[in-house]
Amino acid sequence: MIESLHIVNYALIDDLTIEFKPGLNIFTGSTGAGKTIIFGALGLVLGEKASGEVIRTGASSTLVEAEFSVPEDHELPLEDFAPFAAKQEGDRRLIIRRELRRDGRTKAFVDDRHVTLQSLKGLGSSLTDITGQHTQRGLIDPAGHRQILDKYAGLEGDVAELGSLYKSYKKLGAELSEVTREQKNIQAEKELLEFQIKEIEAAGLVIDEDEQLEQEKLQLVNAELIKTICQGCQANLYDEDGSVAERLKSIAKELGRLSKLSQAAENIKTKTDELTISLDEIGELIRDLAETAEFDPARLEIIEDRLALLKKLKRKYGATIEEILQYCRQAKNEAAAFMNLDEQSKQLTGRLKLCRENLTKRARLVSERRRAAAHKLEKEVIAHLGDLAMSGSDFKVSFEVRESADGPFLIDSRPLEGNESGYDIIEFLICANPGETLKPLASTASGGELSRIMLAICSALSGVIPRDTLVFDEIDSGISGQVASQVGRKLLRLAKNRQVICITHLQQIASQGEVHFKVYKGKNKSRSVTRVKLLQGDQRVAEIARLLAGEKITEIALDGAARLLKEGQA
Repeated sequence: MIESLHIVNYALIDDLTIEFKPGLNIFTGSTGAGKTIIFGALGLVLGEKASGEVIRTGASSTLVEAEFSVPEDHELPLEDFAPFAAKQEGDRRLIIRRELRRDGRTKAFVDDRHVTLQSLKGLGSSLTDITGQHTQRGLIDPAGHRQILDKYAGLEGDVAELGSLYKSYKKLGAELSEVTREQKNIQAEKELLEFQIKEIEAAGLVIDEDEQLEQEKLQLVNAELIKTICQGCQANLYDEDGSVAERLKSIAKELGRLSKLSQAAENIKTKTDELTISLDEIGELIRDLAETAEFDPARLEIIEDRLALLKKLKRKYGATIEEILQYCRQAKNEAAAFMNLDEQSKQLTGRLKLCRENLTKRARLVSERRRAAAHKLEKEVIAHLGDLAMSGSDFKVSFEVRESADGPFLIDSRPLEGNESGYDIIEFLICANPGETLKPLASTASGGELSRIMLAICSALSGVIPRDTLVFDEIDSGISGQVASQVGRKLLRLAKNRQVICITHLQQIASQGEVHFKVYKGKNKSRSVTRVKLLQGDQRVAEIARLLAGEKITEIALDGAARLLKEGQA
């Protein structure tokens, strides 16, 4: 709630401090005394826009400072207000200061900590709801209507579960997007690896085959030379006169004769016989070599093609066949990692689909319960509007959805936009006069009419309004008598659970107040200034009497005022 408001050099105010109280705070005063000016200053300190024209004549700047007590369980947008991030026992004190210069420059502070105007407006909206002709904030803003309806419907737990599912869905979506991005980035690399593996495996490599092929090629290319040399060797061994075989046989014969005379000769003859056998083996090998040394152009072409392939593979993957095969093994390992991404993508896609189904199911259930609660709220608000002389008015809770190709919710085969609270776009609509179309609350032209509409809505939502302070300006415009009494009683009931501040010209409303302030014009060095006085006892009776009878107060008016006050406090 607002504890105090200090205003310096704002319009008709030179230096003014107001100490507010819990419950229903009533402000009365003559026309032009400055009642609305006070709440313009309150709007300023809560983040409303303003120009240098509001600065008191002769001053270079204006300053407005408000002190709030904030219940421990009241949620504040604390990300910009570090001093309040920690929990505190009991109510927290919050001092907001706004300074405005004539050139339009402005500064805002929360507990002497500089904040942006946007942050200040967000904080102010969470603390106070102001409704009037010149200032509209809080419940007017459709951004908070969904949250209010959910609280009215008792859906906080369901919405929290929905939010948890939504976060899981977004997380899975982000993970799948990351895997998909990686797959896209490595697609070319994956295709290259698959090509390389296929190319190496198709070659059917055998270790050392390149050396064997080179040797075979060498023999094919030199087949005639090999055959010629073999024939020469064969001739030297057997065919020519004085061949090695013939000479070796002659030597063996002579050694045979000698062996009868010498044991050593016998040993030599044995070795010579062994050489004869070896010579025969050599001859066989030479004949075999000569027979195989045939030039085969077809085979040579095959070998050259194979060697060219091996050379190409060596140039790409390694200096030896072993290195090429090692490269292939490594490429398979890398390709397996890519296959893991494919499997991961498949699993994430399945999990995302299941999560979306659960998310949609929960969102549909929440939406159905919202609609049921909205129907009930509409009836209650319309009933309150009837009490406030607005019979024939209509109030509706509008539900809309927006389709989006990548929306997280799939309702009746339509993908819908949404967030952690679901897919419903909710706004309170009003038709103040029969025959007109339903319009947003902010479109209501009359300040007094809007105040009564907001009072009706607040009365229906009494237990769930998130703000601790409600401000109503011009709520009595166009009403009187019994309707005014109804307004006063509704304000008083509303003030049982929160602070309510109301500007009024009607005694029926003023008499319901638990705290009564009078706004009047005073003088300061011959200049008119706005002053505020807390009324008590006879002072309050006199003010109620003034509202009854005008500036000329009679005994009858005083008696009527006393009776109204007694009834209002009953």
